[in-house]
Amino acid sequence: MNLNKEKHRLRCFAMAIIGSVCSSTLADPMVLTLEEPREGGTYTGISNLRGWAIAESGIDKIELDIDGVYAFDIPMGGSRGDVASAYPDFPNAEQSGFSMAFNYKALAVGAHQVTARALSKDGAIAVRQVQFTVDRFVSSFITDPDEVDISAVSDVTLTKSALQLKGLRVEGQAFDVALSFDTATQGFELTEITPQESPTAGAGCPGPSRTAGEYTLNSQGVERAFRVHTPTGYASDTLYPLIIAFHGWGGDTGEFLDNAVVRSESDQRGYIVVAPLGLGQEEPGNHLASWSFSGSTTGLDGDGLNALVPNDSSAICDDTVTADYRYPSCQDTAENSCSWTQCTTDDFQFTADLVADIQQHYCVDTDRIYALGGSNGGMFVWDLAREESSLGIFAAMASLIGLPHRGYLSPPMATEEIPVMSITGLRDRTVPPGDWGEASFTTTTDGDRYYYTGATAITKAWAEAYGCDTSSAAAPIDVGVSDVDCRGWSFCRGETQWPAVLDCRRDMGHAYGLSWSWPLILDFFDQHSR
Repeated sequence: MNLNKEKHRLRCFAMAIIGSVCSSTLADPMVLTLEEPREGGTYTGISNLRGWAIAESGIDKIELDIDGVYAFDIPMGGSRGDVASAYPDFPNAEQSGFSMAFNYKALAVGAHQVTARALSKDGAIAVRQVQFTVDRFVSSFITDPDEVDISAVSDVTLTKSALQLKGLRVEGQAFDVALSFDTATQGFELTEITPQESPTAGAGCPGPSRTAGEYTLNSQGVERAFRVHTPTGYASDTLYPLIIAFHGWGGDTGEFLDNAVVRSESDQRGYIVVAPLGLGQEEPGNHLASWSFSGSTTGLDGDGLNALVPNDSSAICDDTVTADYRYPSCQDTAENSCSWTQCTTDDFQFTADLVADIQQHYCVDTDRIYALGGSNGGMFVWDLAREESSLGIFAAMASLIGLPHRGYLSPPMATEEIPVMSITGLRDRTVPPGDWGEASFTTTTDGDRYYYTGATAITKAWAEAYGCDTSSAAAPIDVGVSDVDCRGWSFCRGETQWPAVLDCRRDMGHAYGLSWSWPLILDFFDQHSR
């Protein structure tokens, strides 16, 4: 091939005018164009990620980052006769297209940046960045068409290439929407979604209410701290769903609330989010705040002696290779050196006191109160759902990378089941979920050696308690997130869109992944009320 430097420079200049990017590596000339998402475009559902790329040596792969974080590689090899006509000297021009379907609604509402990166077989790189906006209805994925009610539309406005609908009802809420003709897809696309009304209005709200901020309350003689986030436009005459979010070991009230996706998603869906602070900071020499749950204070598991573990002493860890994390408050409680959380007070009673305090100062929908925990907080959530004090309070719960210690499989009280979602990481060395279908306990491999109940064991035990048919393996459930594997059992009592017990796993380590996990958890909560 004969492509001199001047010819390549002129081509790059021409492509820059229409938004393409050329590699500056003249030894291996290449061009990258990202056609969708469009610069400044608004996306409201499932659409495409597409474009084309050529290189003198051939394209090795196309990588994609979303908001500065690597997301995936885009399949390459689509037929592009137009590119071949414009670039006949490039050997890969005829199959230079790349494309894949993408659920833009899985991203938080607001502004985002996508970065496409083309790598040539000779190591050259071309990069293209595009800014776009995501808008959507309540859930990130609507599986039931009956949730969309076109008959509720009160007015239709037509323009030359667009139409506007006022009062379209989706999942029980009213929206004004706009549909415009899109030349890329050759069809009408949603380009604007505006909520027409606030969350359910109702009586029973308190008088003068608090604003968002940091607060304390006295529970069982101990001063406890918490932080409150109220949704944008919070009004004292409107009922809002409430989430109590429990941080991980050594975390604080900002672990969830400092995250932009948590705040934006909660604002979009109208959630009050309260982040309490665990105990530990008041103990001399121990600032690692935590939540107490079964086995974590005593250091004893729920199985007793276990023949599968050499030299087992019914402990939750192998203390010969596990560090001693005992809190001073556990000196009269710990049975061995495996104890690792505070023993100062009853976190169950504090949780009940906290919910009561929030209801006194904020406008809360009492049928939509939820609990969420991450890591140590996620372990606490399993116990919280078993507590009698939780009955009549929580509509559903979610545990994020948190599982009970070995042997603690008891489900919630049968009188009133509480739906639960479990999210774990397949490569998590701190709280490993085990393999799908694995009923035995799992073991930490991050330097310590703690024993945990596997994700399959705990979710199956709870599903059985809810009357689900567990005679077969859990079946895949489409939750609208392509790289998350969720499974559950059917024929549960009071079954909703998704099963009452949902086991979700992703190829990740001990990480929250709030950019995708928080919207998914809210989708689960949106399906459940008392």
